[in-house]
Amino acid sequence: MTSRATHVESVLRAKASDAPRFSALSDLITAAFEGPSPAYLLGADGERTELPRSAFEALKLVFDAMARGQSLTLIPHDEELSTQEAADLLHVSRPFLIKLLDRGELPFHRVGTHRRLKIEDVAAYQDRRDAERKAALEELTRLSEELPGGYR
Repeated sequence: MTSRATHVESVLRAKASDAPRFSALSDLITAAFEGPSPAYLLGADGERTELPRSAFEALKLVFDAMARGQSLTLIPHDEELSTQEAADLLHVSRPFLIKLLDRGELPFHRVGTHRRLKIEDVAAYQDRRDAERKAALEELTRLSEELPGGYR
């Protein structure tokens, strides 16, 4: 398995029963941000290693999401995805993704005969798609409220 595939398959899932623990950990991290001294990891041998603030911010995001029962996928930003990996991230079929690429809705480049996508481009497409869906839902809600008798 390549390192690229390993990154894409780095899905973190929390058990529902662990949600309170993740919430408590998130609270501890928040308190540590506000504390006077830097936070650190304590090794089994008693060695203390100071943690950078960015590591704390990442841990807080992970704990917050897991406390809400969400799964996370960790992918480095310089990662390039195959069409199947990008389709999996977008929760669409590979043929549908290929149509998006052919219509120019997502940029890609070729490595030999294979298409590759930048994770940033896939994330940007996902953000645009989510914003369009939200706007459409808001419009449908507005229209339904204007119907005679209102929304029921």
